[in-house]
Amino acid sequence: MEDLLTNLDKLVVEHKLESLAFEGAKQWAASEDFDIDYSIASQFKYDFHAHKLCFKHEFRPTPYIETYLNITLDELEVGYYCWVSDLNGEILDDMLVITDNQLKNS
Repeated sequence: MEDLLTNLDKLVVEHKLESLAFEGAKQWAASEDFDIDYSIASQFKYDFHAHKLCFKHEFRPTPYIETYLNITLDELEVGYYCWVSDLNGEILDDMLVITDNQLKNS
């Protein structure tokens, strides 16, 4: 088990999954498709939360890693960002989710 965790950690570092997630989150927040005004979204702070491995899923035929970032605004947690990549570091999906209802409705 220890070897598995060590290898997963190496994989995350080699493929720079954390930095890719930070870049992806900033791109999402700056996107014209994002529903929150950029004057607000540009103030988001992103903090690493977790890496999660999924090795079996009914909709995805290959294992993947989810890299999660917490999103804060004015020191309040307002959402999260998830970068989904295969074990080669290629992006499969990403999502930026605002969980703060007041911010969602502004």
